[in-house]
Amino acid sequence: MNTELILLCHAATHAMKAGIFPSRDDPIDPADCAGLADRLGTGGRRVVTSPARAARETAASLAVDAKVDPSFDDLDYGRWHGRSIRDVHEEDPRGLAAWLSDPASAPHGGESIEHLATRVMAGLDRYARREPHVIVTHAIVIKIMLARVLDAPLASVYAMDLEPLAPVTIVGGDAHWRLRVRAC
Repeated sequence: MNTELILLCHAATHAMKAGIFPSRDDPIDPADCAGLADRLGTGGRRVVTSPARAARETAASLAVDAKVDPSFDDLDYGRWHGRSIRDVHEEDPRGLAAWLSDPASAPHGGESIEHLATRVMAGLDRYARREPHVIVTHAIVIKIMLARVLDAPLASVYAMDLEPLAPVTIVGGDAHWRLRVRAC
């Protein structure tokens, strides 16, 4: 049995628009999610969400009973939470450069991309061989899943851009996931 998962990047937050490292309580504009369930065609799918407010609010537009799964929470940005990227660059340009190029780096004192990948992939493995789901999460979490699906190095996440509310579908399970791109 193959599983189809729609990976959905949550709606935009003020922090995203302002170039600020996110916090767990960043809200979205609910109007951004108007008609989202119809556009995605998610009827009958179970919905799983990150515990972050932006993901939960986005998921609420799809299903009232979304299940929170901490495996799909955002990266822990440590002492960079709530700070602008510009300020971090001015204070610690080497640390920011390392973080933007080395998946093992965690100059902010939080999680490295490698550590996040371990958590995310354990979560993804739990949804293999199950009914279809929508997973509402963060761009970096989806990028990590795509790196695995494409059997790409973890550093490939630095070459990916995902827009808010952009769905990505993967199909399969266990070690055999495939990327599915649908026609408009």
